[in-house]
Amino acid sequence: MKTIYLMMFTVLFAVISCKQTEKNPEIIREKSNCYPNDSKPSQVITYEEMADMMEAFENGPKKELNKYLKKVTNGKDSVSTVYNWYKLEDLKQYIAYIERISKEKNIPVTGFRIYPSTYPKDYKEKELRNLQTLFFTPTTTIDGNDDVAFEPLYSKNGEPAEITQFLEKVKAKRLNKASMISVNLQEGLESSSANRIKPTPPPY
Repeated sequence: MKTIYLMMFTVLFAVISCKQTEKNPEIIREKSNCYPNDSKPSQVITYEEMADMMEAFENGPKKELNKYLKKVTNGKDSVSTVYNWYKLEDLKQYIAYIERISKEKNIPVTGFRIYPSTYPKDYKEKELRNLQTLFFTPTTTIDGNDDVAFEPLYSKNGEPAEITQFLEKVKAKRLNKASMISVNLQEGLESSSANRIKPTPPPY
């Protein structure tokens, strides 16, 4: 129930934020969205670049990923993940959520790290097992570096906590099973990183 209320609040937060921006009299020109900059970004690429990168992936890493998937599934599956899809509203909600909880700790969000990863062979959702996926982690500036992954949930006011310390704790528990609390690690220590943003099941 708390999760439902949290989702409702973050969506409402995003909507209210947009409406307030649209009503700001200082806006020079009318915009169709609430983003501060909707000009063409420098990160967009050409179709030629896209085709070259896709071809390089298909002829290199993709072949090895397919071999790996075929091996771990005993030949049941032989084509690894082609793409992951996320709903626009889910991405907007996630960004709004991260900005809110980071602002509460007075920590500026500089962006997101996007980590490549793989669902474990014993993952609870069988159709996703062994497939490649991505997860998002918020970043901030630490020691002059703008791309440091941090955890706003457990950060102190103005003091970002890097995610590495929490990953190390989980790994240490796995190594020391004798002192490990009986808990499903897939549902254990909460994080602000995101993966389950309704990818198309299965994500290929």
